[in-house]
Amino acid sequence: MPMAPATTTTTQHSVISMLLFFLLTTTTPLFFNAHASSSSSSSSLLEGVCHESQNYSFCIEAMHSDPRTSSAKTHMDLAVISIELGISNSTRTLNYIARMYRSPKADPQQQSALKGCLWGYDGTVSSFKSALMELKVDPLTANYDAKVAGDGAVYCSGFMDSAGIKDSAMSDGNFFTSSFSNIAFVITNYLG
Repeated sequence: MPMAPATTTTTQHSVISMLLFFLLTTTTPLFFNAHASSSSSSSSLLEGVCHESQNYSFCIEAMHSDPRTSSAKTHMDLAVISIELGISNSTRTLNYIARMYRSPKADPQQQSALKGCLWGYDGTVSSFKSALMELKVDPLTANYDAKVAGDGAVYCSGFMDSAGIKDSAMSDGNFFTSSFSNIAFVITNYLG
């Protein structure tokens, strides 16, 4: 069987090498630009939402506490993240209040206020969870539930003031809950 001349094999290798070089130099920048563009678009999406929130810096910092935020591409992605952060925070605050309420150190006036906070936070957690379930099927109702989720924190702040309760963990929980409610409300406005 006759063998192909060496120049044909060398020519084939040169063509393949040039083709690979061409593909790598033209597609690699596209991949990196698409990734940078995606990261940039998620950042501008979040910044737009946070500018509408009551507290821009808290919104940016809190939303970036969840690693999914950097890859969020839609308002729906951000809505899920903000509501889940709200559920997590309000559940943690509810559990903290429940421990204080069961504490033998609480006087009757404080226990009455804490009972009011428990009632308010029970509704808050339920509202956040309802908002999450409704996002895709009824965004308008999800928007409403995201808004009223902050009511429990407002009520609890009032109960704390009336009973003279000075507890930084509860105050922080109320602030975070109100803030997550506001952020989720702003974001879900875009879904309807």
